[in-house]
Amino acid sequence: MYFCIRCVVNSNHFGTMEWCITTALGELHRIIGYNTTQVAKYDNYELGSFSEEAKHAWQDAHWEEDLHKAYEAGKQMAKL
Repeated sequence: MYFCIRCVVNSNHFGTMEWCITTALGELHRIIGYNTTQVAKYDNYELGSFSEEAKHAWQDAHWEEDLHKAYEAGKQMAKL
């Protein structure tokens, strides 16, 4: 089962949401997307802790790898 989740990490470093889903549905497989963009236009928000340029540079550098991971996940989900 695949889920894209953003979870709260508790003291044992295991996400609470992930624990709940695993308990209810069984084993999870994660696809982790790092340094994603939060909004389409950063000019419309006060997001001083994020660098739009750095996020776009990361996305440009890792797009093919992330696309491949998503494609493989889709293939695995189709088999379930």
